[in-house]
Amino acid sequence: MERYFLGNNTAYGFMGNYESELQDKKKVILLKGGPGTGKSTILKNVAKEAVTRGYDYELWFCSGDPKSLDGVYIKGLNIAVVDATSPHATGADLPVVKDVIIDLATSLDESKLARHTGEIKTLVNCKKHRFIRTYQHLNIALCHYRNQIALEKRDEKEGEIRAEAVTLARELYDEFGQDFNGKMKGRKLFVSAICPAGINAYFDHLNGKKIYKIIGSEWAAQVFIDEVKGLLNGVTYLLNPLEPKNLDGIVGNSFAVVRDVGGHDDYNKIDLREFDNGEYSDEIEEERNGVILEKAFAIEELNRAREYHLELEKYFVAAMDFNNNNRLFDEIVKVCFG
Repeated sequence: MERYFLGNNTAYGFMGNYESELQDKKKVILLKGGPGTGKSTILKNVAKEAVTRGYDYELWFCSGDPKSLDGVYIKGLNIAVVDATSPHATGADLPVVKDVIIDLATSLDESKLARHTGEIKTLVNCKKHRFIRTYQHLNIALCHYRNQIALEKRDEKEGEIRAEAVTLARELYDEFGQDFNGKMKGRKLFVSAICPAGINAYFDHLNGKKIYKIIGSEWAAQVFIDEVKGLLNGVTYLLNPLEPKNLDGIVGNSFAVVRDVGGHDDYNKIDLREFDNGEYSDEIEEERNGVILEKAFAIEELNRAREYHLELEKYFVAAMDFNNNNRLFDEIVKVCFG
């Protein structure tokens, strides 16, 4: 079992990789429904069913609430069940043949919701406002992040860093050649997310792998990872949650080249500190602190958005017939497992 985020709160707004991740799945079940309609509960129960039946799976968590799920991917069956409501909405690619839409709104008593239309509209707008403020802070954080990288940059050393990356790539090919498939597209996933509770990160993707930890400035790390990325095919790219154009690592079936190893203490060091720029150390630290501060402001706004979301859920929960959800869950189990 591995845990990921398919979507994230980034400096560009909410960014998800749902379409690219789901397009090669054999079957996709799309869950529709508002807050509090039981989507995450159904997803958790699908995961439990997979365990009962002996299937390995991935959990795709929600960056807006890491306690909730956005999806479950059952590896052995190549089937995914996902939350397909905004902001991670995705449409049916091949209705019936591939994609099945399950609408939890059929369990709602709309007359109960209609009594609170004004309150619901206000809460939705307030929640949207808090997300706008979140992305404004993250955009400022990105400015500090770019300033930091610009100060760290040493053009005359870039070739040396890329040469070290080429050496590692050759070693990985020699040792783990079976990991690479030039015909496969690389997956793009987040293992960390900017959430209401702070920065949440998972490290299941490192279990049982030979780990290489990159140590050094952000600029040097990005140059190194960029070179490795260009040389390896069919692997998983770990996206940076603030700046998804940059990578936090590259992972194959048997190896991982990453910035953060979590609690893992068995790893090989890729020490790039000799390429650090000591000339602007104070300025670099100031920009790094700017990133931390603006992320903290963004997290505070996400907490406010979460509060409005919880208030919204109360109205929907009160209008739900969860017995009907049980019937829908049985339908999902039948589609997934036969």
